[in-house]
Amino acid sequence: MQDIFFTKRTTLPTRTPDVLDRNYALLQKAEGYAYKTVNERDLGAYVFKPQNHAMPEGGWPVAMFFCSSGWDHGLPSQFAPHALYLASRGMAGVLVDYRMKADFPECTPLDAMADARSAMRWVRAHAQDLGIDPDRVAGCGGSAGAHAILSAAMLLDGDDPADDMSVSCVPNLLVLFSPAIDTGAKGVWQDRFPDKLSARKSNLMRQVRRKLPPMLLLHGTSDRVIAWEQSERFCKKNRWRLNKCRLLTYRGQGHGFFNFNFDMNHYEITLNELDNYLVECGYLEPYPDEDGLPRLS
Repeated sequence: MQDIFFTKRTTLPTRTPDVLDRNYALLQKAEGYAYKTVNERDLGAYVFKPQNHAMPEGGWPVAMFFCSSGWDHGLPSQFAPHALYLASRGMAGVLVDYRMKADFPECTPLDAMADARSAMRWVRAHAQDLGIDPDRVAGCGGSAGAHAILSAAMLLDGDDPADDMSVSCVPNLLVLFSPAIDTGAKGVWQDRFPDKLSARKSNLMRQVRRKLPPMLLLHGTSDRVIAWEQSERFCKKNRWRLNKCRLLTYRGQGHGFFNFNFDMNHYEITLNELDNYLVECGYLEPYPDEDGLPRLS
């Protein structure tokens, strides 16, 4: 029987693109799939495959990108430049559309968190079809998207009942840009959850434990949406529990400093840090300079 969730669909999202979303056209270079359908509406996964790179034994490593949104409005194409860059380096990139209020008025952050878990399972379930390595999946996200994929790594519940629970939703490593972590009374966006109890249970600052995946966090010190001290405190708690957690701070930078459309200089700086981290973790080969020698970082 044909798997309807591995039938190639449109390469473009069903929502109308924001006129300021200059990355939208880049989705034309992706293969589009529906990883899930909610209320007769497809949630898309847009796959950028490496070009001019031989597939390694076991498949390409893959980065799953979850866009910034505040759980209200976001564009999956936000990280298209990152995914295209990684494809040029020999790593697949997947842009994930998840539920937000702009398209699903009744949804809450809990739905976005469930969608992140579903998307991770979809990629692993179709690893052979996509040509990716299910044991080298990097979960990447910005702001609320970072919270969604981080929750898949940290929380023990919150699954969509329709998911295949035999497939792990935990990424092998995480790269988080200006992440929302603390959803408690002193954190951010508690009022966007159904109630205070669900916001407290989703407060990832309270959920740190041993044996979490390695993480890289990037945060601007002038972020007025999510204070960078959240990331600092989170990394300290992880290191106390012997988890690998690294924080890179960018003095004077605000919430969206890493975006291609926002600040080209810091986009390139943070993309270089992403590259270095993936090389360090064995997901990418060292970048060769024009003379063919590996780059020194």
